Amino acid sequence: MHRRYGTMPNMIYIVDKDGRIAYKAMWTDHSEIESILENLVLADTLRAQGVRLKPSYTEKINYIPALYAGGVREKVFDRAGPQAWNDYRGVFE
Repeated sequence: MHRRYGTMPNMIYIVDKDGRIAYKAMWTDHSEIESILENLVLADTLRAQGVRLKPSYTEKINYIPALYAGGVREKVFDRAGPQAWNDYRGVFE
């Protein structure tokens, strides 16, 4: 399944009730996930009230630091196993 959606080690997809991809990102950003989930709940609430909705597409680039303080990356990948390291390295080859 991981390869079907991309090979980045920290990718995330949020799929709505209708099976549409509501959000996808190369790297997990917890604040964005919260915002997307709140938006999906709002959409459900508005639909239940009979409000007609239309989708609005957004695209942006986030820049994130490539520094991993305190060996966090190593701890996470060591815990996840050798395949996680292989997937991660494969992204940058």
